Amino acid sequence: MSQPLPPSAAGTHSPQRFRISRRQRLGIGLSRLLRWEFWPSWAFYPPIVLFILLRSARARPFMAVTAANPCLRASGIVGETKRDALAPLQAHAPASVAAFTMLPAAWSPDQRLSTLRAFVAAGPGYPVVLKPDIGQRGRGVAVIRSEAQAAEYLAAAVDDVIAQRHIGGSEYGVFVYRDPRSGRVEILSIVHKCFPAVTGDGRRTLGALILADTRARLIAPGLFQRLAVRLDTVPAAGEAVPLVEIGAHCRGALFLDGNHLRSEALRQAMTAIVDAVPGYHFGRLDLRCPDEAHLVAGRELKVLEMNGVTAESAHIYHPDTPLIEGWRAMIRQWRIAIEIGEANAAACARITGFVELLKLWRDDLARGQRWF
Repeated sequence: MSQPLPPSAAGTHSPQRFRISRRQRLGIGLSRLLRWEFWPSWAFYPPIVLFILLRSARARPFMAVTAANPCLRASGIVGETKRDALAPLQAHAPASVAAFTMLPAAWSPDQRLSTLRAFVAAGPGYPVVLKPDIGQRGRGVAVIRSEAQAAEYLAAAVDDVIAQRHIGGSEYGVFVYRDPRSGRVEILSIVHKCFPAVTGDGRRTLGALILADTRARLIAPGLFQRLAVRLDTVPAAGEAVPLVEIGAHCRGALFLDGNHLRSEALRQAMTAIVDAVPGYHFGRLDLRCPDEAHLVAGRELKVLEMNGVTAESAHIYHPDTPLIEGWRAMIRQWRIAIEIGEANAAACARITGFVELLKLWRDDLARGQRWF
């Protein structure tokens, strides 16, 4: 995760408060409309949902896909906890995971902060990452750089929270699955997660720099909300200003197709990780490593999260990927998930019923209202 925006003292203030015109907002909206990677889920997913329903109608049983990952609640479709996958990985292959600890909602604020303080002291110190135990699409994830920030975060967090070591380097999402016929772990997709930044010129405000940047302007609505108090600061000439530090597309991260980085060494490293989590057969592993060469070699990989069935083959969000290619990749992904679920169901893995799944969705919608 990238470094924070520099403090306002690092730059000067413009004479007038930064404002964005209606014309600029219209231009940004039109640009996003023409790029399907920024479409809302309801616009992109209908063909995929139709395929899921038709394929599931032929599955035995109907909800077989919910057995794809027996170690996760509903196989990671919705409502799964991050600790369900991370705890076995930390127990069986600790070198492969960014160390974490739980901060349960049932604890008092003082107890949570005391536990976090001990966790920080046992490692390299701040920053650390705090995030909800149940979350998706970067919801509630924050890089915390001081105990004061931690106290503020925990005071507002009414759900269970995970504290995790902050890992430097490059971030990737490697989608894996265990072939239901051969049992071999395969790589389905690789995405390289990049973090947009702008460079100051000593004249323009941060807001103006964002609007002038080809990529940053496309995520300007979210940036303007998160960086509102800094939009009128003027970064120094040559000063790099990171805009995003969370590896989620909806939070502004740039996703690049990394499928050319596949290697047998990486596949074997992924196999060792998946083997360390009994019952995990399908999903995207978000991880960090020093650089591209280490990824290809399968070395010094640190898993941040192990996502379930509704994780995406995120390479599809590479800029200018044809829409039909995005649909094709997602349909292939769900076909594999259902096949794995059928195989696991035949081996007596638990199925989540439709009514139970709806309840999990409803609970998650309510949970989403409690997080940024």
